[in-house]
Amino acid sequence: MGPGRGDPSGGGTPDAAGEPDPAEFELVVELDDEFDEERLARGEPNSAASGFETIDGENAIQSLLGRLPRRLQIVGALAVAVVLAFVVWPTTGARRATPQPNPPPSQVDADLYKVRLSTTSLTDDDSVDHAVLGLELTNDSAAQLSVVSAELWDAVGTRIGSATAWPAQALNGGTTASVPVTLPYGCDGQPLPVLPVTIRYSVSTPQDPNVRRDYAYPLSDTLWDDYTRQQTAICAGSGPGAATGAGSGAGSGAGSGASGSAFAVTAIDTTQPIGAPTDPQGFDLTFTIEAAGIATWNVEAPASGQTGVTITASGLPVVITPGQTARLATHWHVADCAHPPAWNGGMGAMEITGAMAGSGPGNSDSSEQTFSATLRPGLVTEMMQVACGSA
Repeated sequence: MGPGRGDPSGGGTPDAAGEPDPAEFELVVELDDEFDEERLARGEPNSAASGFETIDGENAIQSLLGRLPRRLQIVGALAVAVVLAFVVWPTTGARRATPQPNPPPSQVDADLYKVRLSTTSLTDDDSVDHAVLGLELTNDSAAQLSVVSAELWDAVGTRIGSATAWPAQALNGGTTASVPVTLPYGCDGQPLPVLPVTIRYSVSTPQDPNVRRDYAYPLSDTLWDDYTRQQTAICAGSGPGAATGAGSGAGSGAGSGASGSAFAVTAIDTTQPIGAPTDPQGFDLTFTIEAAGIATWNVEAPASGQTGVTITASGLPVVITPGQTARLATHWHVADCAHPPAWNGGMGAMEITGAMAGSGPGNSDSSEQTFSATLRPGLVTEMMQVACGSA
């Protein structure tokens, strides 16, 4: 670089510290592509020195750049742009959105998933109106939790039993507790429950009952049959503490058997589809039946309580032995789907007649019974939709 201002060899005046002014510089441009051959021949350097410029702001930079050849202006502008890019965005992708990690699940929420149903038990509690279903619930977490509710529901959304306390039970960490669910006996002619039956319980924390986890498990067939068998005995007057008189519940009818000997329809089994492929205007239902006392019963043809609906059955007579659950498969046919029968209580009624199969100890001369079974409105609606495609 040639002598310049601030260089002692060039006659310039240094600043007070004897150093060149940092705001001034000498720009030497090598003429690589447009050189002067005469200068080279005389041995002179192929260079040109600019004047001194003081960088004191934007105008000075523009002035300096404006005095450069056009090609150098473009190169300089690109260099400045690159420098500014590094200043504004020091790292590649710094302006790019950074994915935020998902928040870890709350430990409280995780604890609510750690309450399991161990076993279930059924007792009659020497009561004339209900049985007690015991749910053994185990808390596998270390936190204290609350069983907010415990209930039994049938397949059409009817609650048929529940815990009497609220909340139903406290569960300390790592413990097991029995939650009692009251299951009333249906001796008052209520509509038949629809199988399958589901156990449902809900768990929360004592601090916030609104944050909860709901559980659902099917009730075992064995427990349900035990319950309906006890119910039949209670309603027939042969169970512990039962009222006297045969047929005291919904199964009472003309010509009922001797005290303590009776049969009863206890539920409707819809675990199989209720549609009837061979009959576009029909549907199938299976009924569960129990017998109380010591007599065996033979069930004959069922009859509909609604005009325009006919009921047939297969495998008749169905034999009902005390202590064993029998099943009656029926087919229902709607005569006129253009004018289907509406729910009025009669549409969901069916009468089943049974005859006692022989005499035995405690039997009276009368050996015939008629049981009237009532269907829930929700089930009737579903059946009509299957048969006629209407509500």
